[in-house]
Amino acid sequence: MAEKKTGAAKHSADYRDRKKAEAQRFGIETLAVEMAAGTRAGMTGAMKAHGYTQLQELLQNLHRSFLAASPEEQARRLQQHDAPAFRISPKLARQFEKASRAELKRDPGCEIEVPKPLPHGEQQCNAAQLDILE
Repeated sequence: MAEKKTGAAKHSADYRDRKKAEAQRFGIETLAVEMAAGTRAGMTGAMKAHGYTQLQELLQNLHRSFLAASPEEQARRLQQHDAPAFRISPKLARQFEKASRAELKRDPGCEIEVPKPLPHGEQQCNAAQLDILE
């Protein structure tokens, strides 16, 4: 046996039905989006900086901006940036130098030879460069 709805329940059901019909008429879809906490915090900061009070409004404006852009601009915006170039720290450089010197001691004969002077008397490298090669 079905329970009889109260006036408030009928009003709520009617309201939901009207909203659903309105959404269908305007072609509005509900989309659940999972977002990382850091991204959400960044979006909140952008909302405050640009005067938005609702995330939905900001996202709709971003969507319209993206769709209005040329295909080339859309492709540029969608490019995934590579990780920053590998950086060799001074500590890593010292470790490499130490390991290289140890390897040269284990296997003599593959050392870098100091360049010979050029025929016209100029040096190929300066003293600082020679220190590196020793």
